[in-house]
Amino acid sequence: MTPDEPQIRRQSRVRWNDADFTVRTVTLEHLIQIQLDDVQHGWSRRWSCKGELLRQISGSKEMFLCPLFRNGGPADAPESYRRWLWFTQEQEPGSKGVTLLDVGKEVYETLPEVSSAGDLKRVIAAMFGGVTEGCKFESIW
Repeated sequence: MTPDEPQIRRQSRVRWNDADFTVRTVTLEHLIQIQLDDVQHGWSRRWSCKGELLRQISGSKEMFLCPLFRNGGPADAPESYRRWLWFTQEQEPGSKGVTLLDVGKEVYETLPEVSSAGDLKRVIAAMFGGVTEGCKFESIW
């Protein structure tokens, strides 16, 4: 690599024993902020617009962000994660959805962490419940 070439941060998987392997709760307001940040930084896993986010997401239900990857990119760009977002669909009350979403590290670290055994059991139940009851993978474009 020459001095003129930009330094690149490699994408890496978030493993269960990594310090940043955390599950976070998220509100509709958080998702709107994440959407704005994603647009500003040009991150690709986001809704096409705020209206689509509001059309798909039920803001009255609890949502979770679960780890997948640390995104790669220019080393001088803000760090971000690609996370699974588990949510309830607005158009089909009670129907669960899951999608991938890019979330800035700075924003992610401010979200409430799910850490108690009872809360983690709720997350696992929501995830397995979604899988066994036909959770729908949502394209968010």
